[in-house]
Amino acid sequence: MQELAKLEQHIKALLELEEYPDDFPEQLEQLVAARHERVKLILADRDKLSRETFEDVQQRTRNLKVLLEQNKARIRQKLLTAKQGKKSVSVYQMYQK
Repeated sequence: MQELAKLEQHIKALLELEEYPDDFPEQLEQLVAARHERVKLILADRDKLSRETFEDVQQRTRNLKVLLEQNKARIRQKLLTAKQGKKSVSVYQMYQK
């Protein structure tokens, strides 16, 4: 559960930055994917999985979803900017050949 808490703290810290870094999409994707894998491991361990643990993971997931929804507009803008930047680079590279 500590690893899950650390990943959630990293996600929250990333989302709370005043300005998102250029590699924001990749960072967010990696952190969310790592959290997803950690949740799968926790839920797969049937021997240690208690009702309290299950409910805690469930609530943490709800909280993360709310946090992502609260920042949805900022996230969308950064993702669009990153996508446009990649397109511009690929067009530029095409003309350089």
